[in-house]
Amino acid sequence: MNKKHLNIFLFSLIVLWAISCSEFADQAPQQPLDPDLGKTYFFLEEGKYREYDVYEIRYFAVSLSDTMAYQIREEVREPYSPVQAEKAHLIYRFKRFDDAEPWGLDSVWSARVERNRAVVTENNVQFVKMNFPADTNLTWDHNLYKDKPQELIRARTFNEPFTTGFNTFLNATEIEISAFDEPITERDFRLEVYADSIGRVFKEYEVVKYCSDQDFCEIGSRTIQSGRYYRERLIAHGNVNDEE
Repeated sequence: MNKKHLNIFLFSLIVLWAISCSEFADQAPQQPLDPDLGKTYFFLEEGKYREYDVYEIRYFAVSLSDTMAYQIREEVREPYSPVQAEKAHLIYRFKRFDDAEPWGLDSVWSARVERNRAVVTENNVQFVKMNFPADTNLTWDHNLYKDKPQELIRARTFNEPFTTGFNTFLNATEIEISAFDEPITERDFRLEVYADSIGRVFKEYEVVKYCSDQDFCEIGSRTIQSGRYYRERLIAHGNVNDEE
């Protein structure tokens, strides 16, 4: 092989190598972040804790309300075996008003993953929080286990960034429970946000009725007469054993 042919041969090898290494070459499929498409967002690992700053307003009448700021801590405790549940845990909830106070037990909830849904029992009332696999085009009944009318909710986003305060969670899903807003009579806005391998990172509820008595307010001014505003933001999370 003469020098000219050798150069052509080497050039051909370089071109073939470059093509094989390019972004268009066949590659092994990338494994999904969450093979169960949502179950790791509803994080139920024994020993996991989450702490939240809570801001709450309770409205009793026009110009009469009570504002509170406190902290909530959730701890995922030992599993138990309810009927038809694949995975269930007790959730111990503690409360305090500032960092100087010790945590005091507030309530005990429970949470489970049951077939294709995540269920939380809050104060003896069951709610379907998530549906699997997560799909922003599907809805499910939030009140499936309650003796109440059907309430269809949905995942507004899935596996997208979510920012609250100074924190940004890169892989989060926003669960829209209600987005009803009638400017004259009432507002029912409820949103919960879950982050991959953490659990719930944000919650905001505003369920209020507006004043409709012209003797006390201007109709249509959205003056709140009764209801509740509630917001919680994750401020810490980890494993209980790591604190010891």
